[in-house]
Amino acid sequence: MSRRIVLSWVFLALMGTSVCAQIPISRDLLPTRTALGRVGLERHWMAAVPMEPTEKLLEISMADNLIFAQTSHAGFHTFDAETGRLLWSAHLGHQLQDAFPASANSRMVFVTNSNQLFALDRNTGRKVWVENLSVLPSSPTACDEEQVMVGLSTGVIRSFTLFVKDEKGVVVKDTKGQPLVSPRALFAWNWQTGGPLKSRPMPAGRMVVFGGHDGRAYVALADTPKMLYRIATGGAIEAPISAYGTRTFFVASADKNVYSVDLFTASVMWAFSAGAPVLQEPVVADRDVYVINTSGVMNAVEVGTGKARWSTPTHGGRLISISEKRLYLESYDEDLFIVDRESGQIVADPRSTYSRAGLNLRSYDLSLTNTLNDRLYLASSSGMIFSIREAGLTKPRLLRDPKAPKFGFIPPEGVPMEPPSGITAPSNLTAPEPGDEPKPADATPEDEPAPAPEEEK
Repeated sequence: MSRRIVLSWVFLALMGTSVCAQIPISRDLLPTRTALGRVGLERHWMAAVPMEPTEKLLEISMADNLIFAQTSHAGFHTFDAETGRLLWSAHLGHQLQDAFPASANSRMVFVTNSNQLFALDRNTGRKVWVENLSVLPSSPTACDEEQVMVGLSTGVIRSFTLFVKDEKGVVVKDTKGQPLVSPRALFAWNWQTGGPLKSRPMPAGRMVVFGGHDGRAYVALADTPKMLYRIATGGAIEAPISAYGTRTFFVASADKNVYSVDLFTASVMWAFSAGAPVLQEPVVADRDVYVINTSGVMNAVEVGTGKARWSTPTHGGRLISISEKRLYLESYDEDLFIVDRESGQIVADPRSTYSRAGLNLRSYDLSLTNTLNDRLYLASSSGMIFSIREAGLTKPRLLRDPKAPKFGFIPPEGVPMEPPSGITAPSNLTAPEPGDEPKPADATPEDEPAPAPEEEK
């Protein structure tokens, strides 16, 4: 048997169940073990997205422990984020020109294609329902266990209830005592903002937080159309809003600032001046929030004080992963580089990883910012997905304790609340009484929900 045939079989074995993808075999597409080892990394897994020869991979995204791959022919493929195993595939109708990241809860996966919102069964990929939004979406979907929401190009954020409710608004349960999932989209509410809503909404327990092109961060009740307050910035909000603990969220604005806001009091605790517009999501890890501006500077900002510990250039790239001691970024030409988390010093710049270490990742023109753990995920438009980990770390290091209360959690009456941003809590800080709501910061009489969409005939 010739060496060429042996190598072909080895490559097919690496591809596992996804061998049907039409991906050119190239040495440049397969980073070597030696090159990865020179920068302290190793291959975690590789997988091929099932595609036709004329098909292209447009987007990869991550939710929970799932990796989603969306193709130009409306293919939607779901992989296990830790093993790379292809779990299921679905077809989303018309060909895709653009793609937004998907979201997931314990039961379903939500994704858009053109003006349609798809709810897919998380275990099988079966379509639970498809909703015509009438207009194009402009943001990724966001969801919790009870609702899914999406921002639209008209500036509207629209929400749908996932469970069947009776006349009194109480969730109906099945014979096993589980909430009854609706077989169709049930409209919940609309809110109108100014301009296309590009920032991904953030569910927060009984509330929802979303940012608008009009420069305002909105906080509204999630189970009834009532606006609680708005936080005004001086520029458009396009980056996803991020959270710390149960009550602190960070708003990145084109006005060159990042704002830290207390969800429950509407207080702006600090504003960090980044020196240029911030269009990338502030990423939180431990006691730092990492802020990257459009001038290519990254700052490590203390969560509690808003003070920068250090700053470093990003070479025009973006943050893609955070480990215990390192930050991993990709430059504008897809070269990997590494920054020390404690000092901000560059451990390996793009030239070092490409030329000296021989790590060529330039064929991987797609990536995602992993806000869940320390794994790196890269992909090529030809359909290869590549996961990298730090050498020897067989288990992922989570950026947030999975047992910690979720953002927006309100403890039972009498139980002390978590202080905002690590600030020492006053002795009288307790949970609000049932039915209490945050006081509006600048809510006005015109804060009325947008009209419901007309029923599709």
